[in-house]
Amino acid sequence: PYRATCSVTGWNPAEISTSASVGELNANCEAKIMFDGVEVKERNSRGELWVRAPNVMKGYWRNEKATKETKTEDGWLLTGDIAFVDDDGKFHVVDRMKVCFKEEEECRRLTWTLYRN
Repeated sequence: PYRATCSVTGWNPAEISTSASVGELNANCEAKIMFDGVEVKERNSRGELWVRAPNVMKGYWRNEKATKETKTEDGWLLTGDIAFVDDDGKFHVVDRMKVCFKEEEECRRLTWTLYRN
C-alpha cells in the first residue's frame, strides 16, 4: 500500500469535478506513470503510479527489505496503483497491481501485458 502522511493529489475547490479523477498533484509533489521501468509520457496511457514528495514515508520501520522493494534510491514510491493522466492533467487510479509472492517480477510483467492490451 501507498504510504503518504497526507494527500499527494487533490482538487482545486473552485473547479467542478466532471470525472472520476483523484485530481491533480498538490504543491511540492511529483508523480509519474511507469511501465516496465520506463516513464509513460503519453496521456491516457496506463502504468504504475510512482510518487515522490516530502510527505511520502521514508521507509518501513526496521524493514529495509520492504523499503527497498517499495522505494527507489532517488525517493520514488512505487504505489502499486494502476493509473493514467488524462488530457486535463488529472490522475485516475483504475486498479491495483496484482501481487504474486513467487516470481513477483514475472507476475508484474503478466499484469502489465493484460492491462496494456
